[in-house]
Amino acid sequence: MTHTRCNPRRHRPWRGVLALWAAMLVLAVALAGCDVGEEAMVVVTPTATRTPQPTYTPDPTETATPTETPTLVPTVPFSTPTPTPTRNPNISPLTGLEADPELLTRRVLAIRVGNDPGIRPQEGLGAADIVYEEVMDGWSVTRFTALYLDSDATRVRPLRSARLSNLTLVPQYDAALVHTGASDPIRWMISQATFVDLDQFFHPSPFRVLAGFDWRGRIYTSTALVHAYLESRDMQQDRLIEGYEFDPTPPDGEPAPVVRIPYPSSSVVRWEYDAESGQYLRYVQGRPHTDALTNEQIAADNVVIFYTRHGATDIVEDSLGATAIDIVMTGSGRAEVVRDGVVIEARWRRTSEDSPILYWDSDMDIIPLRPGKTWIQLVPPDYEIVYE
Repeated sequence: MTHTRCNPRRHRPWRGVLALWAAMLVLAVALAGCDVGEEAMVVVTPTATRTPQPTYTPDPTETATPTETPTLVPTVPFSTPTPTPTRNPNISPLTGLEADPELLTRRVLAIRVGNDPGIRPQEGLGAADIVYEEVMDGWSVTRFTALYLDSDATRVRPLRSARLSNLTLVPQYDAALVHTGASDPIRWMISQATFVDLDQFFHPSPFRVLAGFDWRGRIYTSTALVHAYLESRDMQQDRLIEGYEFDPTPPDGEPAPVVRIPYPSSSVVRWEYDAESGQYLRYVQGRPHTDALTNEQIAADNVVIFYTRHGATDIVEDSLGATAIDIVMTGSGRAEVVRDGVVIEARWRRTSEDSPILYWDSDMDIIPLRPGKTWIQLVPPDYEIVYE
């Protein structure tokens, strides 16, 4: 049998054409069947450091309340005298009352406490030295940040999550923030801050669960548990922080025996002055607001109305899509200091990041607080506070 041998030089052009056609056919088929796009072929090499998360951008066109857009109170420039805070080691910088010096140099606890109607009365809220109240996302309820220095509570309940306001509030007192988590964007911002953060999900040791309540009301702690944990983790401190000025002498002002704050209907607040004790008694939804540990009505020696912008953000806080509120506590703005049955028109001004915001009168003098407990009511500029 005779074998015919192909001459490769003679047949190479045809082989090249066939190869080209085959390649084009394969490429066409690949492109026609590809649904995932070019990104599927990109190899991402992880970086050594975490890329910072972009900060939120408030939408200036959104309203700060469901129906109205507040008007910013203009900042009036004025020279601020350097405050001389109480430095007596026996006097609390938060209450102006005498206390054990060893208690006054420990770290302030800033504990987040819920205010849902179904979980009232809270426990330990009446023992706090200072309480901040703020409107929550969704504009349906308020929540508290309760500050404890020399004061103690065997149980503080119910503990809830953190919000944007804590990023500005906590550093003023060099406090430890105690809370049950936060949304991812806010938790990330807190992680970039320098204050002590005791998030339940990363520091579960001082947190407890109380049977008989739903998720909104069952988590609690005590000031003793938190301070012991701080000691065990070398996060306690031993110094006297900056504080407020105090004076027991009743000041001049406009009569204010009753103070009404138009928070959402589930949290509407009324303070009534009790001349015998010199304190204001707290009511919520028209009923006395009591502390479940003592069964006594919550009282305050000072009630500060803190007017400030409540800006919209794009930070989603819950499954209903409610977004976080940016409560501004930088710069300055209008305030009203209520004590001893009168109200004093004031301006608040934040002079530094690591000291409490103080309040000035029309003569540019610091308004002293009455020695005792203080509640600071954060409200939008358009809120109409009623004094009766």
